[in-house]
Amino acid sequence: MSQPAHQRVIEILRDLVRMDTTNPPGNEIACARYLAELLAPAGIETRIIEPAPGRGNLIARWRGTGEARPFMLMGHLDVVAADAQEWAHPPFGAAIRDGVLWGRGATDNKQMVAYGAGILLRLAEEGRRLKRDVILAATADEEKGGRWGMGWLAQHEPAVLEPACALNEGGGSPMRVGERTFYTIQTAEKGVCRTVWTARGASGHASQPRNDLATLRLARALARLGDGHLRGHTIETMRRALVTIAEAQSAAQGHRVAALLARDRIEEALAAAGFSPENAARQRALFYDTASPTVLAAGDLDRINVLPSAAQAYLDGRILPGQTLQGFVALQQELAGEDVAVELHQGQYSPGLESSPDAPVVDVIRAVISERADGASVAPWQCAGSTDAKHLIPRGVPVYGFIPSLPLPEGLHTGGAHAVDEGLWLESLAFGYEVLYEVTRRYGEMGE
Repeated sequence: MSQPAHQRVIEILRDLVRMDTTNPPGNEIACARYLAELLAPAGIETRIIEPAPGRGNLIARWRGTGEARPFMLMGHLDVVAADAQEWAHPPFGAAIRDGVLWGRGATDNKQMVAYGAGILLRLAEEGRRLKRDVILAATADEEKGGRWGMGWLAQHEPAVLEPACALNEGGGSPMRVGERTFYTIQTAEKGVCRTVWTARGASGHASQPRNDLATLRLARALARLGDGHLRGHTIETMRRALVTIAEAQSAAQGHRVAALLARDRIEEALAAAGFSPENAARQRALFYDTASPTVLAAGDLDRINVLPSAAQAYLDGRILPGQTLQGFVALQQELAGEDVAVELHQGQYSPGLESSPDAPVVDVIRAVISERADGASVAPWQCAGSTDAKHLIPRGVPVYGFIPSLPLPEGLHTGGAHAVDEGLWLESLAFGYEVLYEVTRRYGEMGE
């Protein structure tokens, strides 16, 4: 890697981190203008789109020959809140200490934007005309659902619907299973279905407890959730992932894992694939629809001696691709029982999504990782959260989560996405930038 290119990406990321784009209110327009001023002088086409005051989006394009559909790199400019008193370094200072760039957005998700800007500048400086246009979409509002970012662009801006595929956040981390290292590429993500459970009962004086109190009815219903893993099912992405990992041991082990998954014996399959009990517990949610009670509401502290007539629980549900709104609400209603009503909360539903793991860009990623990561393998994977991919996949644009990183050296600890002391190890930044450049170059040189 050329040292100037590497250093330039670091400086771009530092500049972006120093711009406070906490959402709300966002104010991503400052980042969008900065990027346009950086890229336009190099001959890169840029457009700033501001669907609401301060909510800035940038579409930048390096033109190819047009022989194949474009390739898009997508990243969001907004970040979640950070309490400076909890941080060892100022969250918007972009300080570099101990070989780490510290700051909110360093990993979620301004590094992808910095990588994309660096790649476009490098292509322009090299005068490299690929068969595909390369598009960078740096967007607003992802942390709050993308209403003023990718969601708006998918409805109003044709450029984001042109690509053959897009690279996004959600994958690229190395995962150690047994003696092998696997880099994940996100080909699926869970959907969101948030519900409210309401129990009702007659009010009265708190000195006269009863079995039919609204609060007790709700408590009994919530207890039937168990640990919140509601329905076990293996989607194609996770079937391929576990079989790929198991086949690294032997073909026979791959067949065994496939057979276990076909019978929904998920925990046994994870163990047979080589996951430790601790690692298997972390991955278990990727095989289940889940529901977590996060907010409880009943009564009034100023009337602590009054039995409330209603009690409510708000649940954050995460659903697998293939699960429906009606199916998930019905599943929860069955658990809740007849004394509790389950309803969708304020329309907060989006389906789980899956892109085919059989795609040319996946083959390119597999080849580059094999060459540059000591023979590591690539496994398709699912994200337990939700990303801006939800705005593109239903409109026909396959999206793959892949921001490659290196495992941290022993003794170095950084916060990740949404965490205190979020930071990006600079060695990992260099690796991620170079891998993504090579993926972009090779895929851009391919025809349809």
